Amino acid sequence: MTRTRVWLVNGLLLIVAMAVGMVLSEVGLRVFYPQPLGVWHHDRYGLALHWPGLVTYLPQFGRSVSFNSAGMRDREHAVERAEGVFRVLVLGDSFMEALQVPFETSFPSLLERELEKRAGRRVEVVNASVSGWGTDDELQYLTTHGMKWRPDLVLVAMTLHNDVSDNLRERFHTTKNGALVKTPREADSFLRYGIVQLKGFLATRSHSFQLLMRARRAREMQRETKQLNSHVVELFREAPDGRVARGLELTAFLLERMQVILSAEGGKMAVVLLPLAVQLSEENFGEFARAATGSGRGLEIDGPQRLMTRVADRAGIAVIDLLPGFSEWAAGGRDGLYLEGDGHWNERGHRLGMDIVARELVNRGLVR
Repeated sequence: MTRTRVWLVNGLLLIVAMAVGMVLSEVGLRVFYPQPLGVWHHDRYGLALHWPGLVTYLPQFGRSVSFNSAGMRDREHAVERAEGVFRVLVLGDSFMEALQVPFETSFPSLLERELEKRAGRRVEVVNASVSGWGTDDELQYLTTHGMKWRPDLVLVAMTLHNDVSDNLRERFHTTKNGALVKTPREADSFLRYGIVQLKGFLATRSHSFQLLMRARRAREMQRETKQLNSHVVELFREAPDGRVARGLELTAFLLERMQVILSAEGGKMAVVLLPLAVQLSEENFGEFARAATGSGRGLEIDGPQRLMTRVADRAGIAVIDLLPGFSEWAAGGRDGLYLEGDGHWNERGHRLGMDIVARELVNRGLVR
């Protein structure tokens, strides 16, 4: 046997061995150590979206989830709005995406049925929410995809502990000379976009790939968590630091731009403020404040709500604050509203949040 032929045979055996090893590794992880799988990809400008038509089992939540042909965690919707239907477009992050609960018990699905009952008319709720979105991402989606749905009302669900921080990444918009401007951003090249899509595909289906990515990003995730914790503490201060103040200003500009876009088409918007679990009792908040500052002084339990209400008031946007209703629920000694060790709403949280929002939308005339 010639040397070249020996090399070819050895190379082929190596490839086969690696392939078998990868398959065995994938099977072993799926059975004994399943990894959290993703459901997202990015468009050519970097906006996170769901894979259209995806149906997959997520071991981290112990359930199968599905997405419609538009890439939404929702039922199918025709783009053309039916005559006489009042359409609500929901923009939010993982709380509204609601992978942790069955879709039928999630806020958007419940809201559609409740609004029809309260308003006495046909209502359609379109849930475009994606995990990790901030107001910056939501404005980008609204201008590139969202307005094709011709919403009568856009409901922006704000997760107070990270939306402002997300906006400070300034991926799509920034401020210049006291005005909101688009962040200079070119579309990915064909090759780069293909690589990004391949990574997204593997993250959706391969436990081995997810384990590798988690190991690679471990240090970065620790740094991001530390920065977010510091950011959250500043939101509870009456006078937050300069970075948070800039984030609040940017958020105000983003909401104002959304308001202008919708008003031009005859639509309205409202902001829903989602409370943190530590805000539902003085005892829990006291522990959080002492751990954050050493003394617990200088932090206000409703600080984030006050800050965001001022931001929305500046833009003339209606605000629905869920904190009073959630705090009243907790004070009554009833079962919790958040998943243990996760931080997202359980089914009770989704229903209570929906009840408050539906009532406020109808009482304020936002759903006619």
